[in-house]
Amino acid sequence: MDAIYKQLSPTRVRGGIRFRYFDLHASSVNIAGEFNCWNKDSCELTKYPCGVWETVIPLTVIPLNEGVCQYKFIVDGMWIHDPANPCMMLNEYGGVNSALEITDDGDVHLPNPSTGARGYGKLRAVSSPDWLQDAVIYEVFPRAFTDEGTLDAVRRRIPELHDLGVTCIWLMPVHPIGVCGRKGILGSPYAISDYRSIHPDLGTLFDLKRLVRTAHGYGMKVIMDFVANHSARDCKLQQVHPQWYKRDSHGRPESPGFGWTDVLGFDYRNRDLRAYMIETMCYYIKECDIDGYRCDVAALVPTDFWREARCAMKQLKPDAILLAESHEPSHNATAFDMTYEENLPQVLQKVFRGTLSARSIRHLIEEDRLTFPLGSMRLRYLENHDRPRAAEILGVRGLKVAAALLFTLDGVPLIHNGQEIAERQRLSLFDPAKIHWDNGDYIMREVYRHLSRMRRDIPALRRGSLTFLNVVRDDSVLAYYREYEDSRIVVLLNFTCEMIRTGIGAPRDLVRNYAETGYRFTELNGQTSPVCIGGQGLLGREVALEPYGIRIFSLEAISPCRCIA
Repeated sequence: MDAIYKQLSPTRVRGGIRFRYFDLHASSVNIAGEFNCWNKDSCELTKYPCGVWETVIPLTVIPLNEGVCQYKFIVDGMWIHDPANPCMMLNEYGGVNSALEITDDGDVHLPNPSTGARGYGKLRAVSSPDWLQDAVIYEVFPRAFTDEGTLDAVRRRIPELHDLGVTCIWLMPVHPIGVCGRKGILGSPYAISDYRSIHPDLGTLFDLKRLVRTAHGYGMKVIMDFVANHSARDCKLQQVHPQWYKRDSHGRPESPGFGWTDVLGFDYRNRDLRAYMIETMCYYIKECDIDGYRCDVAALVPTDFWREARCAMKQLKPDAILLAESHEPSHNATAFDMTYEENLPQVLQKVFRGTLSARSIRHLIEEDRLTFPLGSMRLRYLENHDRPRAAEILGVRGLKVAAALLFTLDGVPLIHNGQEIAERQRLSLFDPAKIHWDNGDYIMREVYRHLSRMRRDIPALRRGSLTFLNVVRDDSVLAYYREYEDSRIVVLLNFTCEMIRTGIGAPRDLVRNYAETGYRFTELNGQTSPVCIGGQGLLGREVALEPYGIRIFSLEAISPCRCIA
């Protein structure tokens, strides 16, 4: 493989720099970079019968920034780094670009990735508590979750969530909502008028304490939404501490933008504001014993504030967490236990529509892995309160295979309330809305229940490494291998409505370490078959996948080797 990548690496040739990309099934490959103002359509690579795509960029058109040229490939419309170039630089969007060093005489060098790459690949993420690695998080909108719309009603359904396999409850904001500029009838829970009170329609501080205590009794954690960037226009803080708010050129408090006309933005240059917010975060840990916070629009608040808050919070409760609504690599490296992985829903939607291939999911995960610090915890989801319902976009059949992907990838899965019954109606943040529990698809609930328990029982699905496997039909099928200590799992997913038969390449470490040993593949439905790993490195005969099919195997070494011909 290293030899192949060496052949594909950017190389100085007569006339310029040659860029190559290998993909047998791609329909188009373009390259964009500083040399063409990042125009994704201006430079298309030529495909050769062997599956190699190639172009030459003249040196005369390559502008250099301190001897560095940055670029990316666009494969079937998806931006990816160069797999044959380990050297990357952070871009202004929190992602990475591939990078080359070019000398004055035009020679091309790939810097040592341990020293030359300026991304986060060599950094480690902040340490997260063990419970987070094993978590299944469930998002609750308290006023919509039950008919009563109260915290006590949420508490009474905790046994049901525990049976579903949930280990952590995320409560959306539970505070009073502002009236000035209110959106809709009820207003957004993210327009907070009093940070240290509970909305009277939801209950009292005692109700919140009892909810947390009940969850802890079931071995579950509870985190709360924390809105640090802005408050309601008529928030008590605006009346008492107007200097804590940002001002426009006329000296008037200003909205953060984005159409958020019901809120005003805080000014974190004020040290007293910072102290108040940190004290508030500590208040709910001390008073209610909560287990951390989901931090709303975390990227709009200075990172150094979050670092301060993290230190104060960890002193009170070392295993408390901060989850950032952010896709920023630096957040994992400095302040947060976990960040959003926000691209999976969009990519899945395009895969199911047929505008992207299944390998786009692989590209997404591999790009994420290279962009973020080592050990970064990522929250993976199909939907949340800001996104459309997954069942509405994917349909029930698509939702099943997407749910299997969610629970077998690395990272922490999120279930948004109602998602487990394939709810199609998106909950309004501003008006009365309830989840249609009586009309839900409870077969889908059993799917989530099964996936949660499988994840709980199989260490490789919670903590294991992830290696993508080569498949013959990689436009339609995604296959990957997960390993943690003696726990080994192979996952195969069909994202199309067709019956597919495909061959699967074995993980290289199995071929290398167990060339003389066979493996018994046990499908989770109970079927068992011994298969030889070695020789060609194939898992065996063709694997059949039904339309939107899911096949998950556990692997156990057997000796002496017994092969199926």
